[in-house]
Amino acid sequence: VRERSRRRILEEIERSDGAERTAMKEESDVTLQSSQCEDFQSASERTRQALKELASRWGEEKCSLSEAGYKWSREVGFGYVLPTEAMTCRPISLSLPREDMSASYSSRTPVKQHQGLIVAPSPPCGFGLFATCKLSKGEVLGEYTGEIRNYRIWCDEIKARKVAARGSEASSPFVIEELYAAWAGSGPAMAGVVIDAFAAGNAARFINCSCRPSCTFRNFGMGSENHSRLEVVALRDIEPWEQLSVDYGWYHDPDTLIEVQAQAVAAYAEDILQLQALKDLLQPSAEASSSTARAAAGGSEAVEMLAEALVEARGRPPPIRAAPVSFLRRFLDVEQVISYIQCGKSFAAAESYRQIPDPVWPVYEVVGAQRVGIACRCGMDPSLNSGGRCAGIIGRPMQAAHSGKDGPAPVTSYHAGSLFG
Repeated sequence: VRERSRRRILEEIERSDGAERTAMKEESDVTLQSSQCEDFQSASERTRQALKELASRWGEEKCSLSEAGYKWSREVGFGYVLPTEAMTCRPISLSLPREDMSASYSSRTPVKQHQGLIVAPSPPCGFGLFATCKLSKGEVLGEYTGEIRNYRIWCDEIKARKVAARGSEASSPFVIEELYAAWAGSGPAMAGVVIDAFAAGNAARFINCSCRPSCTFRNFGMGSENHSRLEVVALRDIEPWEQLSVDYGWYHDPDTLIEVQAQAVAAYAEDILQLQALKDLLQPSAEASSSTARAAAGGSEAVEMLAEALVEARGRPPPIRAAPVSFLRRFLDVEQVISYIQCGKSFAAAESYRQIPDPVWPVYEVVGAQRVGIACRCGMDPSLNSGGRCAGIIGRPMQAAHSGKDGPAPVTSYHAGSLFG
């Protein structure tokens, strides 16, 4: 009797869920049709004006508009025409379940996309999502949609892609297919659930990462399978023409962090002989100094940057610069390196990341992140990070707040729903 009762209840739930999904789709269609009466010509002209305004502020970046981009935007309720070059996924206004999973619906309609957002070029990230009007703190700007995936199955697929592409399932470097998956909950059997916007999604998939995030992904609508939907919420007031950003949080994923640390040790080991020779740059002999500088010039980016910084710190004229100052220079305190060398300490072999000498550890941690594929350069893009302060690693707290050697980094409130498992 109990079993029959249980089955009857499950059947009623299934019928109710199916009816709700049908009603949700019907209401969604009506909402999108009524809110998007503008024709392609008018929408594209308005989009071009906004793109022109962005280009005047952040630099000229041309892109084309097409009927296909117009239809893409209409499909997801987006206010501007999506540039043709950004059409790399199927448009969906609600996340689609895979692996026989159920969707987490807390209402009958998609979260309305804010009509003051536009997708525009954002090198070197490709494209980004920008505000065309002032946005207020706490405002819901839309939903992050994609395919609802079982995390374990998704991971197996990523490994298979890596094997097919390079003959190895090694986690680093990341491949582009794994850069759009946002954590949505523990899921059935605690296997984990991600919302993957690589193949299907909406405009929220273009939100880039920043060390000074303006938005966060907030969970809502937790379903019976322990996973939720994700809405995009403004963490602070956002000015017109500022690029929206979140903290992807990859630094807080234990497996990714271990890989970053391992790659940091490997990079340090490759440079160790040239690092040991840097002490000659502090010698009074100009000949020895010049010889070491020439040798460093053929080394890694880290070694070249260190040698150049030591030469400049000693007041010697630096060589004519053929390239911009290395981004790694941000993570070096040259006086600490000088003090380390003058105290008679050497750059000894390191078996673990904790043994990399402190004066160069921040540099090699960022190098490790570059090798893994989670380097951050938001500080070089004023539309993404007006203050310019950047940790160099996606999701990492600033080095002044966390050394990287003193246990796990603190997880802040805006990491809920970040793009890490």
